[in-house]
Amino acid sequence: MVRGASILDIKRLASPYYISFDTLALEPKVIDGKVCTVVTEKKDKLLLDNRPLNNLKRACEMYGTTLRQAIQISSKLIGNHHKVPVLIVQDMGMPCIFLPTLSPQSDSNVWIGLHGIEDYWGDPNSCEILLENGDAIRVNVSIQTMNRQYALACRLDKKFSRMQYYLRHPGLDREFI
Repeated sequence: MVRGASILDIKRLASPYYISFDTLALEPKVIDGKVCTVVTEKKDKLLLDNRPLNNLKRACEMYGTTLRQAIQISSKLIGNHHKVPVLIVQDMGMPCIFLPTLSPQSDSNVWIGLHGIEDYWGDPNSCEILLENGDAIRVNVSIQTMNRQYALACRLDKKFSRMQYYLRHPGLDREFI
């Protein structure tokens, strides 16, 4: 998609969408009174007919878990926090972690892939997130909230990486949980 193109120019996807490492962000957009999802990928943008949360739930189920279980695992690894990032899937030890900017149940929540964040900046009212493909997304959260969400996602990434290390190196002290 050409930067600056309208929402109507985005390719609609009729079949189910599965989150992958190409997925950088899931943004809610209201179209004709219905919450839809704009998916930003490394090389494309897609429009889906359902909420970002529904897409995340479907991805978790497709990869063998539920969103609820993913949230419980995150909470166990990094502590019981509000708006924990979730591990959707892992491939060869590389976790695919998505962090919410607001409450996951909110129709305004944007899900951002940790792997896709190049940089971010903001103020007490909003943040702009630069994705690895060069696109920027504005979210209605403070820089403090974004710092917290990013830090929680990085902690989850580190805990998961440590678990993977112990999986490959049995017999070591396993105090990662």
